[in-house]
Amino acid sequence: MEYPKLAILLFFWTLLASAAGAQTGKVPKSNNHIAGGLSIVEWNGVKALKLSGRIEHGTTKKFNELSEFAEPAAHGLPILLLDSPGGSVMEALILSAALRNRPFHTIIPNGASCASACASVVFIAGQYRTMEPFGMFGQHSCAVDDLPDQECNELLAQHAFQHGVSHGAVAAFVTATRPEDMLWFSREDIDGWGISRYPGTENTDFEKSEPRAIQAFLGKKPEPQKFWRLDNWFRGWRAFYRPVADDEREMQINQFCIEEVPGTLFLSMEIHGPLEAVKQAVNTVELKSSAFALQYDRPYVFEMDKRVSAVSIAIPTEYVKKWLLEVSDFEFRINTNEPYDPIVAWGNLEGSRENLIFAANHCDYKE
Repeated sequence: MEYPKLAILLFFWTLLASAAGAQTGKVPKSNNHIAGGLSIVEWNGVKALKLSGRIEHGTTKKFNELSEFAEPAAHGLPILLLDSPGGSVMEALILSAALRNRPFHTIIPNGASCASACASVVFIAGQYRTMEPFGMFGQHSCAVDDLPDQECNELLAQHAFQHGVSHGAVAAFVTATRPEDMLWFSREDIDGWGISRYPGTENTDFEKSEPRAIQAFLGKKPEPQKFWRLDNWFRGWRAFYRPVADDEREMQINQFCIEEVPGTLFLSMEIHGPLEAVKQAVNTVELKSSAFALQYDRPYVFEMDKRVSAVSIAIPTEYVKKWLLEVSDFEFRINTNEPYDPIVAWGNLEGSRENLIFAANHCDYKE
């Protein structure tokens, strides 16, 4: 069914309160309000380009001067790190055009914030666009003389649409958030509203995903897609699959490797909760598949970050080839101690083998 654009926009206005995790606050005052700058930095083993400070006249010129020094990461694109409060919308759109000619993977790293024109234009202009768990993505209205500028807001929404993001995922939030305020999004928020785009998406039949918008329309999120995508994993890469919903980190399954442990793959399930509590709850782990079955009496539990722990198991060398090339369906089961119920995720590897093999060939390593 086709809906008039205005009707969709008015509907999205009503969704602001349902943007789980999004928080409204004043535009922060920080050192990022100094004049903008671009520089080459070392990041996860590659030379990346970093944008910090305000976007202003000359930012694109500096980008063009430095972009050739940014090294392509293993997935083929150089990295543009973003830590900016925004600035000139026109300059951001010019920078977006430069990014179309020289594609980058835009990343908001942990501890950084990308807001206003940085978020609504530059981040979205990335061929891939991802945010680390403790980055911040902020949207608000354009302004002329401190008053909302609806023509500019529509321009931002049209730009987003041209880059594969739904019109309403930008229009609703920039229109309803006043220029002096900021609506902050978590990584789960930008995943849920279809703003992010992970590497490896094009290697599978993973379709554009907007589970939070669909939940607002239908009252529930759609079933998760069965495909594995790619994300940075320290100095390497991991393939990940989300069995709960496309935007939900809870029970996310990761496949990764460590160079210091050659010939072995690791699987981990992410669980929200402090490390010690998760350790006390976990008993054993079973990995059942169409090609083999393994049991782990002492799974390794480690802290992913301050919110999430992970239960990890190793796939021994003799099973790695079967896992990558033969397994279709699998079950990852965490048997827990009382009073907790077992935690079980089911998944499929067919249709994702290119990403799984990529992650198996790009391990985390120490210098």
